[in-house]
Amino acid sequence: MDEEEVHIAVGKNTRKEKAKILWAAANFPRATIVLVHVHWPSKWMPFNLGGKVLYKFANEKEKEIHRGRETEAMVKMLSQYKSFCGARKVSAHYLTHDDTVAGVVNLIKKLKIKRIVIGSRSMSWQAVVRQCSQVWVVLNGKHVSTSNDHLKHTGSIGYGGSSDILASIHELGDESDGYTTPPSDFVDEITNEEEVIEMDDSDQLVTEAETLTEERTEESTTYEEVEIFAEEGADRSDEIQSFRNITEKAEKIMAKIDKLQKKLKELQGEGHNHEESSLLPRQMAASLKKKTLSQPRHPDLQIPEHIAQFSMPQILKATDNFHSRNLIGEGGYGLVYKGKLGGMPMAIKLLRPHGRQGFLEYQQEVVVLSRLEHPHIVRLIGVCPESCSLVYEHLPNGTLLDRLSKGLLWKDRVRILAEQRSALAYLHSSRPHAIIHADLKMTNILLDAGNVSRLGDFGTARVVHVKPLEEETIRRRTNPMGTTGYMDPVFFITGELTTESDVYAFGVVILRLLTGLLDLNIAEQVREAVKMDAVHSVLDASAGAWPEVQAERLLKLALRCCSLERKRRPAITCDAEWRPLDILRAMNTPANKSRKWNSLAS
Repeated sequence: MDEEEVHIAVGKNTRKEKAKILWAAANFPRATIVLVHVHWPSKWMPFNLGGKVLYKFANEKEKEIHRGRETEAMVKMLSQYKSFCGARKVSAHYLTHDDTVAGVVNLIKKLKIKRIVIGSRSMSWQAVVRQCSQVWVVLNGKHVSTSNDHLKHTGSIGYGGSSDILASIHELGDESDGYTTPPSDFVDEITNEEEVIEMDDSDQLVTEAETLTEERTEESTTYEEVEIFAEEGADRSDEIQSFRNITEKAEKIMAKIDKLQKKLKELQGEGHNHEESSLLPRQMAASLKKKTLSQPRHPDLQIPEHIAQFSMPQILKATDNFHSRNLIGEGGYGLVYKGKLGGMPMAIKLLRPHGRQGFLEYQQEVVVLSRLEHPHIVRLIGVCPESCSLVYEHLPNGTLLDRLSKGLLWKDRVRILAEQRSALAYLHSSRPHAIIHADLKMTNILLDAGNVSRLGDFGTARVVHVKPLEEETIRRRTNPMGTTGYMDPVFFITGELTTESDVYAFGVVILRLLTGLLDLNIAEQVREAVKMDAVHSVLDASAGAWPEVQAERLLKLALRCCSLERKRRPAITCDAEWRPLDILRAMNTPANKSRKWNSLAS
């Protein structure tokens, strides 16, 4: 066997790459080790508010600084990898490319690589790679397989079956400090010829036996994914463009709906007149008090016995006549004030006369919340029928969106996701009346003093009667409602609200917590990162060191939640579907490995 050189394809997972490099050094003792790396330029840049912004929207100076930092980090990483071999002769080459598979093929062809060590099953499955070179697959420092497909093929082989212009390859010098990268080969508009998803098989918490079991399961699952992508690859760009169009139309139509609803209420004379709508909260409260002396505003509202009823004077006293210093929130529904009732802090929601949330929504929230009892759903304490006010337990840490902007560790994010999945499962499995929330989003998830989450705002929730012999899918026809970015596109088009609509919104929440990206088109951005094997580039670094393998699996599950095909979305009540979230949640507990994994298996 010719042992002049052995090439090793390396990525950004230091632990995984170290095991692979040391394996190659031990098994090819007389060969020169050559590290090769495809640098995928991130399409996102850090934003000053803790989020991220698309690279193409930044100015040229910011782009140059960002690319320089990326290159510096990449060169430092390769230098560290070279040091793993000690005094052994090691060289390193890299190129910048927007497609990992195409980049590897370019490296193989330009450097005339005869054998290459790869730590990714999905990469080794690519026929275009196997036909160019002998491929050795090494996972967790162990040899898995060797491919000799290149012996069956002769002549020049181009990526994707067409001639390919080879990208510029750069060699890492011995003195890496001050090394500057030549102009990037990065292309802003990506041509989708193949979709590649790398299943990373390393997980430091899994024992060897469990790792082998997971690898067999993942191998079967990934083969299925590759087949699906092969069948749907041609339609993917059309699907993404369709999603963009739907989102744009949704924004315009939602704005029109808001205007029409407001105009309709004015014409019907519902609530206060136009002059009263412009009053200050204190003046509005006084007006309400005067009207309620003669007759109740909504005499038909039935208040359950266990829900307390407060008078208008009690609400005024609790909020100090709706003083601005007690204002803690504002939205389409109206204003939320902090106040004390019975010596306990409460959150008091006062409906706006011409707001998005009218009396029907107020009544809906009373009916729904009064029958719910779950540790991760906001608790309704009481109501004030005179003013259509709702009184809730006060949650001092505000909304999940507010807390995220201040910084939140990944363990807390995962715990909150598990809590909210539990709340949704409780709603969807309720019998004989299942409940669809219909407006799940970051600002409707509230946090108590210990950052334990509660799902709130049930004004748009819908109660669906489930018949004993009815199909498992729960649906209801209703007018489109919700929030742009979180609204199920299928519901928006058809008006058919189902539990899958909540799953779609939950998928967006997962993506936001894991990446820090804005909600609009977030699924498209993450899907592109997964396709380019660059999940690390979208994980929110401010959350700490993510367990990348498990985080990637959860991201892929969230993308299924956001699928335009409802049948592909995982059922929120199916524990097997949510194993990636359960595994990440289990990693938060201080129990030892064996005890933790045994409990998961049981």
